[in-house]
Amino acid sequence: MNVAIFTDNDFAKVNGVTTCLRATLRYAPDGIRPRIYTCADLGEDGTDYFAAASVGMRIPYYAEMRMYLPRLGKFLKQVRADRTELVHFTTPGPVGLAALLIAWHTELPVIGSFHTDLVAYTEKLSGSPRLAALMREYLRWSYGRCARILVPSEDTRGLLVRSKIAAERISLWTRGVDTHLFTPSKRSEALRERWRVCDRRPAIIYVGRVSKEKGLERLPEIQSLLHRHGLEHRLVIVGDGPYRRELQARLPDAVFTGTLAPPDVAVALASADLFLFPSDTDSAGNVVLEAQACGLPVIVSDAGGPKEYVRPDVSAFVCRAGDLPAYSAAAAQILRSLPRRRAMGTAARAHAETVGWEAALAPLYSAYRQVAADALAARSPSRPAAANPGGAAA
Repeated sequence: MNVAIFTDNDFAKVNGVTTCLRATLRYAPDGIRPRIYTCADLGEDGTDYFAAASVGMRIPYYAEMRMYLPRLGKFLKQVRADRTELVHFTTPGPVGLAALLIAWHTELPVIGSFHTDLVAYTEKLSGSPRLAALMREYLRWSYGRCARILVPSEDTRGLLVRSKIAAERISLWTRGVDTHLFTPSKRSEALRERWRVCDRRPAIIYVGRVSKEKGLERLPEIQSLLHRHGLEHRLVIVGDGPYRRELQARLPDAVFTGTLAPPDVAVALASADLFLFPSDTDSAGNVVLEAQACGLPVIVSDAGGPKEYVRPDVSAFVCRAGDLPAYSAAAAQILRSLPRRRAMGTAARAHAETVGWEAALAPLYSAYRQVAADALAARSPSRPAAANPGGAAA
């Protein structure tokens, strides 16, 4: 089966969507041939990756990110040349819209996967509940075109049901982690020396977009509370985004690495002591699994999907959304006790080893087969009624 996966995230971007899609290509079983369709500054035509050269434009409220005008003609021609049997809609941007148009034009079935709570992001970045409401209606319309919608967490399933998407069309597709890439063995003492951290001054790390929707405006207050507890530490921020300059001014003692490639992220995570993820808006949080795979205890919010990817009070602490004293108290418990920190880190690694990508991707590939089979059955002509054995009228 040939599957066209449409995304607004070209593979030059490093984020949760591209991590999932790379894994989808890597672990595809016999009989399923996925191919990425996207747009980028430069065109690329590889075995499993097709990027149409296009014109990029800045995303409102997020100038560092760009989206591209879709190349409908090129996409349609390639979809036909690839003998595509199923369209996978992953992002509701311009390329995602192109996917829906092409599926409609070719009468191909569509499966959707939900990766980002754009309603929450829109409200946090714009400050406008009205824009957030419009985004909610747009997402309901676009994902409403899909025969099946896969979500990364039960929290996200609830979000879509509350947005009036039929629950019976929603399936769970959890995330996995590459425990060979993300491993405690990547720990670098040389990097720790550059960060000027040690067991007595541990490194608290965050990895992801440096943007307000990630809850990063809370970090200065959390750090201040830790200092009041008399706990020495250094914050390490891996990533980039529109909030970086302001956050750097508020955290002059923190290390800001900028965007790193996945192998370098693995080294940074393994070289830290605690992973802090204050976001209330993430639908999953691949990086939460990656941090645990590197042997780090983690602290996450009780809002959003990341809490479903940890073992509370074993590999992680789950704090009430926005409760900064709770975040600082959880961090203090971990930082004060080296034995506890190591025990939680060991438990985190053990947990990550149970969620490999092969098993995590099984529901996606199963959905591909089922939706394609249902579409084929719907297109097949009805069988003629069986003849009456006796020849008489019924």
